[in-house]
Amino acid sequence: MAASADLVFCAVLSLVTGTSYGSVGSAGVAMMAIGNAMGINSGMVAGAVICGAMFGDKLSPLSDTTNLAPAVAGAKLNDHVRSMLWTTLPTFAISLVLFTILGISQTSGGYEEGNLLVYVDALQGEFKLGIVTLIPAIVIIVLLLCKVNAIVSLGLSAVCAGAVSWFCQGATLQSIIRVAYNGYSTQIEEAILKTILNRGGMSSMLQYVAIICFAVGMGGMLDRLGVLENILNAITDRIHSDGSLILASLLVGYVTSLISCSQPMSHVLTGNMMKPLFKERKIAPEILSRTLEDAGTLSGPMIPWHGYCVYMAGTLGVAWFAFFPYLFLLYLTPLFSIFYGFTGISIKHIEE
Repeated sequence: MAASADLVFCAVLSLVTGTSYGSVGSAGVAMMAIGNAMGINSGMVAGAVICGAMFGDKLSPLSDTTNLAPAVAGAKLNDHVRSMLWTTLPTFAISLVLFTILGISQTSGGYEEGNLLVYVDALQGEFKLGIVTLIPAIVIIVLLLCKVNAIVSLGLSAVCAGAVSWFCQGATLQSIIRVAYNGYSTQIEEAILKTILNRGGMSSMLQYVAIICFAVGMGGMLDRLGVLENILNAITDRIHSDGSLILASLLVGYVTSLISCSQPMSHVLTGNMMKPLFKERKIAPEILSRTLEDAGTLSGPMIPWHGYCVYMAGTLGVAWFAFFPYLFLLYLTPLFSIFYGFTGISIKHIEE
């Protein structure tokens, strides 16, 4: 059941705060620690965390992508959110069932409550645990609820964590700076706790920053050389029905995400190219904005060099190939979108 709880908790937090980055960086890290302590497959836990975070990010009126997609398509925000419920809620329910089944099979007979007491005793031997140590977590949740930028929220939470280390844990300024850059190294002998604690630091993210820089640079070169435009034209020339139009829009969204490694760029490029075709077939703009989100927003964690995927893999400490099979919400949602397109379900048409 742990994986399904991770899914629901991260979905609620992301829905309220409007950011998948903040949800993964706060609740997601905690869920990974709990899952590792219970011996649950780390890829499955990471998949549940990412699915929950992307669910809230996709539907929250506070999310930047939820506001950008209807702006590009010319749709109203409320109509856009209501339209996305058709593709997102069924896939969320399916994902919840799948994670529940997988979670039961992972935890049945493989976890003893006594292990938790050993872990708690080991942590209390190295840290001074209490309400004060929860301040950094409370700060980031409050800031995200107040719609503060995710990077600013994480930064202020890190400053609070440093202050707690200084005043409560007795750490020196030098050790705090060293841990911030190189990560923490524990003296605890428990293997699971070593896996959880011996990580972090800015240096561990440098390789991911390099991947993002190279990927964005490559996308810019392909765009300027006209490669992207030729690929998109080859796709859009094969549109003959509402279903094929939505399928083509999804493909264009994936292509732009693969090349640009950016959700906003994917929405803008795909939206501007497909908007005239949707108007020609008199399809409501919220269907286009929904399609932009089904591909452009959800494709990020599925592309290894995409900024979203790089961030989540680095933050959760799980490789892409480990959590990719568990991203049920992300690759089921476009299938529902295609199904609706060819059957006409939820496809709204407008008059001139």
